[in-house]
Order: sequence, then C-alpha cells, then structure tokens
Amino acid sequence: MSKHRSAAMISALRQAQGDKQKNLLGCFSEVNRLRLFLIAFFAFSGLTYAVATADSLPVTRATLANGLRVVVVKDTLAPVVTTIMNYKVGGDDQPIDGLAHATEHMMFRGSKTVSESQLSDISAITGGNNDADTQNEVTQYFFSMPSQYLDIALRLEAARARNLTLSQTSWNIERGAILNEVTQDNSIAVFRAARRVTLGLLAGTPYANDVLGTVTGFSHKINAPQLRAFYDAWYHPNNAILVITGDVDGPAALAKVKTYFSSIPSAPLPSRKRVVLLPVRRALYHEDSDQPASVILVGYRFPGFRDSDYAASQILQSVLNNQRSDLYGLVAGGKSLYTGMQSSDFPRASAAFVINVVPIAKPAAQADAELRAILSKYRKDGVPADLVEAAKARAIADAEFKGNSIEGLAFEWSQALAVEGRSDPNQFLSGLRRVSVADVNRVLRKYLNDAHSVAVYAVPKNLGKINPNAPREQAPESNKLSLTHHDPLPSWALALLKQLRVPPQTVHPADTTLANGLRLIVVPERVTSTVVVRGEIKSNPAMQAPPGKDGVADITEPLLAYGTRTYSRLAFRRELDKIAADVDAGTSFTLRVLSDRFERGLALLADEELHPAFPPADFTTVKAQTIDALRGEADSPEHLVAVALANALYPAGDPARRFASVQSVQAVSLGDVQHYYATVFRPDMTTVVVIGDTTPALAQSLVQKYFGEWHASGIKPNVEPAPVPDNKAADMTIPATGRVQSSVRLSETLRLTRLDEDWAPLRLATAVVGSGGNSILFHDLRDRHGYVYSVNAALAAQRTRSTFDLSFASDPGKVSAAQSLAIADLTQAQRALLPSTDVLFGKAMLVSAVPLREESYGGVADLLLGYAGLGLPLDQNLIDAQRQLSVTPQALREVMAKWIRPNDFVRVIEAPPAK
Repeated sequence: MSKHRSAAMISALRQAQGDKQKNLLGCFSEVNRLRLFLIAFFAFSGLTYAVATADSLPVTRATLANGLRVVVVKDTLAPVVTTIMNYKVGGDDQPIDGLAHATEHMMFRGSKTVSESQLSDISAITGGNNDADTQNEVTQYFFSMPSQYLDIALRLEAARARNLTLSQTSWNIERGAILNEVTQDNSIAVFRAARRVTLGLLAGTPYANDVLGTVTGFSHKINAPQLRAFYDAWYHPNNAILVITGDVDGPAALAKVKTYFSSIPSAPLPSRKRVVLLPVRRALYHEDSDQPASVILVGYRFPGFRDSDYAASQILQSVLNNQRSDLYGLVAGGKSLYTGMQSSDFPRASAAFVINVVPIAKPAAQADAELRAILSKYRKDGVPADLVEAAKARAIADAEFKGNSIEGLAFEWSQALAVEGRSDPNQFLSGLRRVSVADVNRVLRKYLNDAHSVAVYAVPKNLGKINPNAPREQAPESNKLSLTHHDPLPSWALALLKQLRVPPQTVHPADTTLANGLRLIVVPERVTSTVVVRGEIKSNPAMQAPPGKDGVADITEPLLAYGTRTYSRLAFRRELDKIAADVDAGTSFTLRVLSDRFERGLALLADEELHPAFPPADFTTVKAQTIDALRGEADSPEHLVAVALANALYPAGDPARRFASVQSVQAVSLGDVQHYYATVFRPDMTTVVVIGDTTPALAQSLVQKYFGEWHASGIKPNVEPAPVPDNKAADMTIPATGRVQSSVRLSETLRLTRLDEDWAPLRLATAVVGSGGNSILFHDLRDRHGYVYSVNAALAAQRTRSTFDLSFASDPGKVSAAQSLAIADLTQAQRALLPSTDVLFGKAMLVSAVPLREESYGGVADLLLGYAGLGLPLDQNLIDAQRQLSVTPQALREVMAKWIRPNDFVRVIEAPPAK
C-alpha cells in the first residue's frame, strides 16, 4: 500500500541526498526514475568511490596460460555465487556507434555448443540474474545464482567465449529489441541532458562515443559481418578478466575455470584509440522534459581515474554531497529540491555533473546562478577541513560494507581490475588516505572552472492532460499451440531439473517482542565488521491523514532530519560523521554502522526517530518546498498515470484515490504535523531487523535501552484498506513531452490476498507467463516480433487487496500489436495447459531464487520486514517454494482462469504528444 501519495518528487530527492537512501514504497514512478537515473547514470555518486577491502575476505588469483585473469573472492553471506566476465572492450573501441552494444546483445543469441534457447533456458532454471552491460572501456557479462550452480555459469560463459553464432537472421530479430532500448532511453530527458554535457566535455575523445547506439546505426549500418569482425578482434581470453564472488572455495573454483577455459586460445589484439583532450568551450543547452521539476546540470571536466588528482576529486565530490555542505544548504534553505555532484569517469578524464533540481516556477538561470555561487565561494575560501576528514573516514568505513552484498562485491572487483586497471579494490583506499585538504582545494580551483563548463537546463513542458481513448474490443481469439521452441538441454543441465528441492534455510533470525510492542528480529552475520538496522512502522497516509490534510506525511517525514531535541540539524550530521555512520529516520528507518560503533549509531538513530525537534522555521521551509513540488507534479505525466490508474481501479471514496494538492498542503499546520507524528509513530506498529556483526542478546539489550521507553497511546490504528470489487476496463493516454516511445501499463484489481492459498500457484503462473527473460511474453513480444525491449507481468498482493499488471514500452505504432499479443498469451494460459517445459523451468527458477533474495544484508532485511508486515512466517519463502514445486499445470490453468480477467485491464499509455 502507498506510503507517500503526494509531493513524491521532493520526497524522493530528499532521500537521495547524502545518507538518505530510503526506498519509498508506492511513490509515483517518475520520482524514482529521476532519482535513480541521476544516481545510476553516472559511475560514481556520493561515497560510491569507496571500495571493497581486499584484506577481510579470502582471495584466490591466477592467470591462465592463454592470458585469462581470474579472481575468486570468498564471501559466505549466502549460498550464492556471482560471476562477471569482463571483456576489456567497449564503446571506446567501436568503429560504429552502438557496435559494442550490439555485440553484447548477440552474446545471448547462442554459439556452436550452446544454442540461444539452451542459454536462455539453463539460465532461467538456475533462478539467477543473467545480464550484461556495455561501458566505454569494458563489456560485462554476469550471472548470479545459487553457488551449487557455479559449474553451470562457467560452462555457459565458456560456450560463448568462442564460436558465437552471430547470424544475420538472429541480428534481424535482436535489432528490433535493441532499437526499443534506444528509443526508451532517449525518451528520458535527463539522459539526453547528461549526454549533451558529456559530449561537450569530452568531444573528440573515444569517451564521447555513443555506447548506447543510434536508430540509424542499428537500422542501416550494423550487420552480421561487422559483428563478426568486432567479436573476432576483441573477444579473447587475453583481453578478459573473470571475477567470481560468493560462497565458493577459491582453489576449487579456479580448477573449474581451468577446465572450461584453458583450451580457448589467445590472439593478438588491435591497437587502442588515442585519447586527445581538446579544450572545453563554455556552452548552454536546453531540453524539454516530462519530469515534474526542472533539472539543471552544470558539467566540468574532471581528472580520470589514472590521474594523480583523481583521489582528491572523489573526496571533493563527497564533501560537496555532505549534508553539512553549502551545496545541500540550498535544499535546507528552501531554494532547491535536490542538489548533488556525480561523475562519469574514464581513464584520462571524467565528466563531473553538479546537479540542481528546482520547482518549475523557478527560472533555470536563477538556479544555475545559485549553484555556481556556492562553488565560487568554495573556490575562494576553500572547503571545510572537517568535511574532508569526514569524507576520508567514510570512504575507509564504507569499504567494510561492500562485503555485505555478494553481487555488489563482484562489481566492485570488476570495476577495480577491468576498468580502472588496479590490482584490487583496496588499492585505491591508500590513495584516498593520502588526500589532504590542500589537495582538495587545489583540485576544486583547477577543475571547477566556469569558463570551461557545459550546462543543460531540462525544463518541463508538460501538457497536464489525460485523454480517454475509445473503448477497446475484446481480445482476439487465439489458437496458438506453442509459443516458444526449446532445444533439448544437455545432460549437465538436465541434472538440475532432476534434483529440484527447496533449499535449506540459511537465515536463522531470533524473533522477540519488547514490552512496548516493538518486534525485534536479529540475524547474526560475521562476514564483515558491520551492522545494518532497518525498521518499518506500519502506516498508511491515505488512511491516517486527516480529511483535507493530504500531504501531511510528506512534510512530517523530512522534518525528522532537521534536528532533534538534543542536536540541531548540522550538529546531528556532525555526530554521524564522527562515527562514519548513516542514519535515516521515518516510517521506514535505517542505520548503517561499523560494529564497534553500533551502540552510538543506534543511540543517534533513536534520537532522530523518537525525539524530533520540528523547528517552526524549518516546517515553513519544508511546507513551501512540498507545495512547489506539487505544482510541478500536478501536470507531470507519471503523476497523471498514477491518478488515472487509481481513479479507474478503485471505487469513489477509496483511500487509493487520495492525492495531495496544493490546497491540502497549504492547510497543514505545524500542529497537524506534530499530531500526525504522535499518532502514526508507534512502537506497537514497528518491526526492527538487525543484521550483522552482533548477537541477539546484545542487539536486544541495546534496542531495549534506546527504544524501550518509546510508548504508544490510544487504540492501534487500522492501516489496511478494505477489499475492493473488480474494476471495469478503461483506456487513457497521457501526452509526455520529449518522449519518442510509449510506456504502457495494463492493470487490474484482484480479490486475491497475499494470505490466500492461491497466491503461490498464481505467482508461479505469473513467472511462467511474464516474469523475466525466459517468459512466454518475453519470447513472444521481444524475441519473436521485436515489439518491445522488455515486458513484465507482476502480481502485487497485500493483506486485503491485490493488483495484476503488465508493463512494456514500444514505439507508438506497435502498442496495439504488442498488447493484442500479450492478451492472447494470457487468454491462452486460461484455456490450455501451459507447456510442461515452461512450468518446470518456472518452478526451477522460483526455487533457485530463494537464496538469491538473501545475498545481501539489505535483501535479508527487506525479506523479513515484508513477511512481518504481512503477518506471515519468517520462512514464508520456503513454504511458498514447497507449494510451487507441487503445483500441476492443471492447477496453474485454474488459477489463471479464476483470477485474471484479460478483458478488464485499465490501460494507461504515456505517449509522445500527437504532432
């Protein structure tokens, strides 16, 4: 159920700043897309330059005779393994924009020893993540799966390391999918803006190559012979680094690698392109945006990771992203919705972006000027010395946290070895330790030069319209007998299907309830010397906000960060910096801290969560920001999608149809905020998960010490909305300025609940039909017809109501065809038995995925909090997996027929405006 129903842009951007990393469940999607894009587009954000320590985990290294470098890092957090094959070739080396990216796609189209369908099917039955990405310097192929399947991952990777098929027929099919990817990314205004800045800063270098590719290039320039030539030139073991992390034995894993890769020959490599850095000319560009706020990007050329100034430049970024910096002061002072600095880094140079997100009413030029004024002041006076020391301390502490995710650890090692050319991730820490305040100020004055800056203003041009479409006809009749073709699996893969069983439980939580009603779940883990705390207060602003005061939650929660009754806002952040910890208060709250500082971190978390000051002046600031954000959000396409869906899916008066408005937020007083906090923040509605280097006894004593005096008054509130009737079909289109592709969502309500016995089989049916790259929908809509880049079916079940969704993006002219095919597939699943092979693969995928949800501290905490909130056993994942293993194809057809209504979808299309 939604936690935040209004002012989503401002709320999410606040969370992105500094240590605010909360996952905002239910926020409007345009908020998360903008926030996540700003973070994910760039190579570094905040403290992400900090790296995994090589000293705390066992490492096995070798270089095979053919030149393949292998690194195995043992991390026993979960019975999971991640492999990343890094080929040191990417956008820098391509003769045609997009050729490296196209080759990446074709690596999934099969080889002479493992066919396309075999690669897809084997990957699916392991239950893991199987994907790739193309960067400028490297193309990465990765598997995450249960560690018992390491042999499978290595076999598949070795199979495509030589003799790739690369047929023109396969490329003709894959081209449709990759074209959809290009148009999808180019529909994002911030993507286009960041691309412009990068081109301006790095023009004339390989770093300015278009890694994604272009419609023209994929349609008319790239063909099978070019793909073959590129693959044959670069894809060799002496141009690759294989990283393996997880619960595996290093020497044994290395022996497997030698078995599968030693016979692959090395080959001479082409020469690399020279990098010549041309002078940067000051420039300003404009982009029309469909976002609810204006985004100002000011770019500066920064040192690359092979430059002696690189470490100091990363410390500078951390300083500017600190919540005690003057840059964040723009947010705290009510002038901005979000500020920050990020960079996209390359060997010889980086593109650094200083970002300012402001309400639509604020002129972009004014926001630009305010941003540059802060930087100018720092150039003149220098940065505070204590912020430099805080950044260095956080970098060193953050290194310890990298072992808390097996997959994250693999990417850290790959980045260090294959991209940055270091011997291990820890090598960079020594350079960070040597950075002085003088170094940071020198780098600041040298590189943050406005005379050589490139800026882009991405300003919303939203139409604010919801256009009802004509009623749709019923789904067309379908008599399809088979949707996909599966080549017989090799014997070594068939063995997986013969031994399907629910994996043993590896998470053993201690579950207690304090006298005040707070539920405490503790999971001891000794992998790293860290502790992570995550808490959830069951709440629902749509049911708990007083009438006419929608948006009170969006003022209350960010105000928690503006000081406590013990510390002012700045003093509190200073205390966190002293112990290099992160705290985030709210109805979802977190603490991330080194284990020897656990008690102090917990004390600070409790102080911010339980003793907020709610300063009147800051209330005025946050309220004004919320109103400003709402003015932009009101016309934004993604917000209109949320409104259209809610109004079509739910009956009049339902809480899901409550949205904040400028008027409702204007009516909120400081007293309303204080009352909302007092009634919503209750220990008897709270679950806390502690995971890491501690014991249940110690964790319980500390939580009792700092949270035990927290008491609730009055009757526990009901935060579960009532069940709803089945919705009727509806159809709407929302114009989105700047888009070149349509985003389509089909949604319907279900009377099913998460506690229903039918949930497990319907989840299995959903996986078979439409979840992941091996689903029926994916094969039909992407592989066979090239209508979409991706398609997904999702079952979202709560305690009292649920939804079933289909989502995809496609060219506007292909929406109807893609939708008709998807509806036909759903209808077929209700009328005929799903293919037994697909059902078996679906079972294998869900059963194997059980340990993957526990491959990180965050994954374990989210799993346990979710089950606690739903009133389910903490081992519900094993219960579900056991049920799914016993489900028959007949039962899957019955639950699809019982619950899914193919002709009752509400369709909302976010589309390019009509010309």
